[in-house]
Amino acid sequence: MVNYIPWRLIRSWKCLACGRCCKKYRVNLTWEEYEKIARYWPQEVKRTGDGFYLKRRPDGGCRFLWGKLCYLQILNIKPLACKLWPFMILTRPDKMDINFEGLYQFKNKEYFVYLNPKCSGINKGDPLNLKKVIEEVINLWLGLKKNQYYSTNRESLLSTLVVSQEYKEYKIENRFSFKKK
Repeated sequence: MVNYIPWRLIRSWKCLACGRCCKKYRVNLTWEEYEKIARYWPQEVKRTGDGFYLKRRPDGGCRFLWGKLCYLQILNIKPLACKLWPFMILTRPDKMDINFEGLYQFKNKEYFVYLNPKCSGINKGDPLNLKKVIEEVINLWLGLKKNQYYSTNRESLLSTLVVSQEYKEYKIENRFSFKKK
């Protein structure tokens, strides 16, 4: 069991695009995410008795991890579980948080924000961006926002690929093909 770290106990956070989260964790999908991904890549998703998941490569990594990028993020269908990691948002404090150090007040509501201690990006970012990241993650969790900016590795994404709306087909490593309708 992982003891998550309350957000007030860290100085900063930044996605380092190390890919560790894409290689070590099973990705839970919502029904909607499962449907979207299965429409194009039915062989890349799995349905079990306890839910829907992305399949893994033989080395354990996500099949949609391309270098340091998530192919699904480029197509705007990155699963919510991936967008939120390493953050955990709750409406009540974690049982270990006896001092309410995870408490974050946002838009007149109380949330409890924690980070998975296995993330290498803890205390690596700009401390001035931490609240922007937390608020973005809360908005993603609430479904008020779909796209990431602060809670993903922008440098890697922007410098590696430029994706234009005018493209009709995207291909990466000849493994995936996606046609816009």
